Amino acid sequence: MKALSTFLLTLFIMSSALADNKIYIDQTGASANINVNQDGTGNRLGTSSDVSTSSGASTTMDIDQVGSSNILDYDIYGASANITSNTQGNSGDIGINVGTTGGTNGGSDDVNVKINNTGNSNTVDVNVGTVASDVDDVDIDIDITGGSNTVTVNENSTASSVADKTTDIDITGSSNTVSATKTGASQHDTKIKHTGSSSTISVTQSGAEASTVDLETDGSSSTVTITVSD
Repeated sequence: MKALSTFLLTLFIMSSALADNKIYIDQTGASANINVNQDGTGNRLGTSSDVSTSSGASTTMDIDQVGSSNILDYDIYGASANITSNTQGNSGDIGINVGTTGGTNGGSDDVNVKINNTGNSNTVDVNVGTVASDVDDVDIDIDITGGSNTVTVNENSTASSVADKTTDIDITGSSNTVSATKTGASQHDTKIKHTGSSSTISVTQSGAEASTVDLETDGSSSTVTITVSD
């Protein structure tokens, strides 16, 4: 499938300068290296009704979108998944799902997701695993700058140690909504640093092992809810 990945990469480069371009990927095979760059307004890389998919071990993705009202919707299955998304603009929709179904390529071990987003009124959704036994060792890092953004993380996995199941969210701006939910019988570690006013932050962690929540907020009139259970 390396030839397919190379062909798609060429297509991305040719279409990246156009607004309203649509890219759909259905890739199967190990060691895929996918690099997507989209500039303009109203661009898409998959949608909720026609999701782009990569299935296979050792997938590396670097997705850059610059402009307003852009959409990213991508499913990844397989071990050693490394996904980076860099977006700039307003009213965008970012959805990344890793190992969220069962089956031959359902699980994903050693998952690393990095999202850097600058802009207002964006939606960011990261979903990792629906069956904890299918997903191991997850590291999610999200850096958001802007107001009225919504960030949702749902992660269900096991881990070798507390250092292998971490979520780190750094968000700067007002009227943002952050929700982080971690489940699975393993260590849970969530760190959130928030700067701004009138935001809503929720952290929920459950499972048989230890939980750590490190939350720092600087600003007025925000609401924080933390729920931890065995």
